[in-house]
Amino acid sequence: MTPLPIPDEPRYRWVMVFISALMCGIGFGLLVSVTVFMKELEAEFGWMRSDSSFAYSAGAFMTGLFGIFMGRLVDRISVRPIVFFGALAIGASQLLLSRVESLWQLYLFYGLLLGGLGNGAFLVPLMTNAGSWFTRNRGLALGVVMAGQSLGGAVIPMAIRAMMSEIGWRETYLVVGVAASLILIPVSLLIRTPPGLAAARAQSQPSTVNAGGLSPGRLTAILSVAIVFCCICMSIPIIHVFPLALEAGIAPDRAALVLGVLMGVSMVGRVGIARLADTIGGVRSLLLASGIQTVTIYWFSQMDGLEGLVTVAAMFAFGYGGVIPSYAIIVREKIPLSHVGRVTGTVFFFGNLGMALGGYLGGVIYVTSGGYPAAYAVGALAGVVNLIIIGSLFLRLRSQTSLLQPA
Repeated sequence: MTPLPIPDEPRYRWVMVFISALMCGIGFGLLVSVTVFMKELEAEFGWMRSDSSFAYSAGAFMTGLFGIFMGRLVDRISVRPIVFFGALAIGASQLLLSRVESLWQLYLFYGLLLGGLGNGAFLVPLMTNAGSWFTRNRGLALGVVMAGQSLGGAVIPMAIRAMMSEIGWRETYLVVGVAASLILIPVSLLIRTPPGLAAARAQSQPSTVNAGGLSPGRLTAILSVAIVFCCICMSIPIIHVFPLALEAGIAPDRAALVLGVLMGVSMVGRVGIARLADTIGGVRSLLLASGIQTVTIYWFSQMDGLEGLVTVAAMFAFGYGGVIPSYAIIVREKIPLSHVGRVTGTVFFFGNLGMALGGYLGGVIYVTSGGYPAAYAVGALAGVVNLIIIGSLFLRLRSQTSLLQPA
């Protein structure tokens, strides 16, 4: 595909940000929308909630797994063909879901197509590419991309829920598949890499030791372990706040509002905390964001009314929103440019593994314990583990910085 002529490169970097935000938002919104199909799938096929919630887990896991490959690929070739292929896969996934008849098909279409080949070709390549356009305000740019993801997670499930009430779940998948294809495929052709990126990558060589006496490989390992626990904490409310609201006797349309608030307010956290990271650094912003979500998660299970759930969702969402941009910012701060794509892919793989585990564990613990309090308590415990790991990293980096200061 021949690059489209771009007359004004500095301005076009913000076009890249908003295009990336749109595409990530559509991909993520469609992935999390499985939560609003659960009741219909249970009614038609008799599938348990843990069965249908595993579709999200499969999609999240495959997004991360394919993200490793896509991250390595984007370090070598133009990002446009990768994203174009992902757009085709996402549209196809929705069309095929309209014909689903068995669980294995649900898992295949959510896992391989929507997750691996679709979102896997979006998140890491688009985040890596958007960040490469900036030297200043990189945190803000990445925050805006992730805010777009949150906006998709807020708007798309509610829109799908409203559509399902009018035309049914199969027809909804069909309409969404056509609409996603008509939007994503043309927009993917506008993607391009920044001028001079190839030369900058060639000049960037990985060092043996990074900040805090850590090699890039060891820093990648620390971030990868931490993000698993962080995303277990994050994903339980994302996938289970809608059915939790239904359990509290809230009508489906109003229960969808809680999920909408969760995703909507997270946009503020994504932009606000990512912008703050431009000043305080990615590790500090990650501690702040992770701390907020860890402190607030358990209170979801203690609320029995719409107002309480909305309040907790808003507080949790502000912290949750800043988590993933902070990890991406840490990678850009500490990892050589030539390896940013592959490291981002690796770290995000483990993040998606955590998302998959959290979404599935929430359903399993609900079934085995007969309610949601135990599931949200496990989420809080996972958040504490993440804080311990990132807190230790922060202390090590600060200690090393102090040693380098002149006496």
